[in-house]
Amino acid sequence: MSVAAPDKLGDSLITVEHLTMRFGGLVAIDDVSFQGANREITAIIGPNGAGKTTLFNCLTGFYKPTVGRLTLHHPRKGDFLLERMEGYQIPQRAGVARTFQNIRLFPAMSVLENLIVAQHNALMRASGYSVAGLLGLRGYRQAERQAVELARFWMDRTGLTDRADIDAGNLPYGDQRRLEIARAMCTNPVLLCLDEPAAGLNPRESSDLNALLRYIRDEHSIGILLIEHDMSVVMEISDHIIVLDYGRRIAAGTPEEIRNNPDVIRAYLGENEDEPLPPEVVRDMEEER
Repeated sequence: MSVAAPDKLGDSLITVEHLTMRFGGLVAIDDVSFQGANREITAIIGPNGAGKTTLFNCLTGFYKPTVGRLTLHHPRKGDFLLERMEGYQIPQRAGVARTFQNIRLFPAMSVLENLIVAQHNALMRASGYSVAGLLGLRGYRQAERQAVELARFWMDRTGLTDRADIDAGNLPYGDQRRLEIARAMCTNPVLLCLDEPAAGLNPRESSDLNALLRYIRDEHSIGILLIEHDMSVVMEISDHIIVLDYGRRIAAGTPEEIRNNPDVIRAYLGENEDEPLPPEVVRDMEEER
């Protein structure tokens, strides 16, 4: 493990090199390389079937890539080669947290309980993996108080404090989305991977999401990888955008560069590649495909 990288704006946080993922004869990701920076939001976009979620599954341990190196440059612990780690180790040791396109909360648990459960590993360590928790020893009680404080902090930041005792399954859809992000942040990640967090949100909720993600980036000094179909979200908050098509990287750059990139226009529209994307297409490229 290398010496820890400095925790500075723009430093590389995740390096993906020659990532390839094959399922039998199907190549879902084909020799993709890119970097995601510390304290920046990097969006990964592309038409349906471009390989975006497969890429996330490789980064977070659900798939072992066929080829490639995935290096997480942890600001305090040094480098982790994610492709060599077991899936459960990636959030625990490397500090990579993830939300899903389909919400995966514990619906019969309250908002507060969902956020406490997210801190299970820290609480187990405090208990010494023994009966210390059952006996209520001082070290465990302190860890439990800290877990509740962290849960309350993220309930406050996501506007869920007044719903702390409501079962997650009974929350409105937008609240469930915010709860999933709060739960991920309760693991104290250095890299937050969000799979379509704006899916199903109305314009006001999308605006609130943008503000929340900027707050996480700026105030908690972590990197965010974002898969998103809502181009109003992508173009407004992203520092850097990676575009995939048929499993290959076809473009990378700032939102303005991507907006006017002929390869991106061709991938989404299939024609008029010499013209910039019209505003309605920028708002939702996926519907225009």
